[in-house]
Parts: sequence; C-alpha cells; structure tokens
Amino acid sequence: MNYKEITLMINHELEPFIADILNEVGANGVVIEDSEELKKGRIETFGEIYELDPADYPESDVRVKVYFSELDYHDGIIETIEEKINQLHDVKVTRLEISTDEVQEEDWANEWKNHFHAFKVSDKFVIVPSWESYDALQEGEHAIHLDPGMAFGTGDHATTSMCLKLIEKYVLPNQSVIDVGTGSGILSIAAHKLGAAPIKALDLDAVAVKVAQDNFEKNDCLDAITAEPGNLLKGETEKRDVIFANILAHIVDLMIDDSYALLNDNGLFITSGIIEEKETMIVEHLERVGYRILEITRDSGWIAIAARKEA
Repeated sequence: MNYKEITLMINHELEPFIADILNEVGANGVVIEDSEELKKGRIETFGEIYELDPADYPESDVRVKVYFSELDYHDGIIETIEEKINQLHDVKVTRLEISTDEVQEEDWANEWKNHFHAFKVSDKFVIVPSWESYDALQEGEHAIHLDPGMAFGTGDHATTSMCLKLIEKYVLPNQSVIDVGTGSGILSIAAHKLGAAPIKALDLDAVAVKVAQDNFEKNDCLDAITAEPGNLLKGETEKRDVIFANILAHIVDLMIDDSYALLNDNGLFITSGIIEEKETMIVEHLERVGYRILEITRDSGWIAIAARKEA
C-alpha cells in the first residue's frame, strides 16, 4: 500500500494544536520537524545525546509531515485541515503552506531511520532504534530497543519523554500496569524494565498493537506484556496499581472517571498528550473525581501529569 504525504509549513504558535487537528482528520502518521530543536542543547541535559542533522530541519518555523494511506486519503482532507487551523481561537496564523507527495510503502518504512537515532531520554532510559547498536550504558540505565514503524512513541516527543521521566520516578517493582494507547509500546517496556508486573498494553489501532508486540520481542518482554486492541478502558474490570495514558487531551478527559474506578487505592495515573491550554480542564476533572495531583511537568507547550487515587 502506498501513502499520501502532506507537508505543512506552520508558525510555532500552531504546533501545540496540530496533533489534535491531524488526529481528527484520520492521519496515519505524523513527523514534526521544529527548527527550534537545533537550539535546545540536549547534550547539557542528559549527557550523551545523538547529534541532530540540520539538513533534517527547516531553517525557521515548523515543518509537519502527515501521512494517509491511499485508502484513507481524499481531496477534501487538505481543505478540512486549513479550515480547522483557521478556526483556532486566539492563535495567530502567520504561516500556512501545504504541499503533497506520493510515498511508496518501502520508503515509509525507511523514513524513521533518517530521523531516529540512539539517545538518552532520561536519567534511567536510553532509546535505541533496532537498526543501531549501543554499548555505552551506564550503571542503573536501561536500553529500550525500538522500531516505531507506523506507531507513535519514540521517546523524542515531549509527551513521551515526560511520561518516561514520571514513570522512572513513581513506578515501583511488582506494580500492575495498564498502558492505554500504547503506540510503539515504549511506556510498557519502560515499566517492565523497572520491574512492574503484570502489564497490559491497549491500542485502538491494530497496527500499533502489532508494532508494540514486535518491540516487546526486541526487548525480551513479549511474554511479560499482554498487548491487544482496546477502546480506552472500556470492558476492563481488573484493578491496577498504575495506568498510563499518553494520548490527546479530549480523549484523556473521556477516560478519567473510568481510570479512577479501575485503580487500586493509592493507585497512580500518569498521563500526557495534553496541550497547556487544556491543563485546567484536565486537572479540575482529575481533582473532581478524587485524584490528588502529585506533579505536573511542562515541555514545548505540552504537559504531563502524575496523579494519585487517594485511599
């Protein structure tokens, strides 16, 4: 199957909203290339970090590449994207340029290799793509071997990296976990590396479930993590100690009540995919059902939250 690639050049003010918009129009995959990435000084933060190639990034603003399968694409998608961007309230649109291209399936599979290299994402976790080797692990560090394929979650996006940092801070050995919207499976793998068990990984997208299972096998934890299709927490009855949800704010909002009911007393809810503008809505809902906010972290216009179910 081939894919349609739509490239958007947008100003930075639009970037926190673009993922929501593209999800609404049914995107199969998104790559965000922010010109500011070259200025962040990652080496100073966590030590050995991969070198970014300036050729992969625009000179200014943000380049967004969004993909649709040939079965999902239709001519009205571009018009819909433009309409949704122009309907954003209190967000100035100073750049919006759109172009399209055709992508062969084999080119899609190789696209990640041009952008994704081994890097240390937190104090304890080093992300290593499956096509690279890494022999610089330090004591106390864990390598997470990934081939993201067509699923979200390489650890490089702010939402995923913030979740990983909260996981390494709060998740304990032998805690039971359910990972909602697992994508590449990265959060489930991190929990396994820390000794959590049992772990269940859910995703509405069957492709993501298969990608996650492949990554579990790469990390020698295929038998330790159950991966299956699932619509948020619908149909889940077994209580857990920890729930992860790195998805979009309006979807997080839909599952807050169910997450609280499904957690054991003193259970932990770690969530991200929330733009800063939706922080108040999510925090108020969490507190309304009985959660106590432990920590809120911020990065690049996104937030992540760790919340505790009070006994």
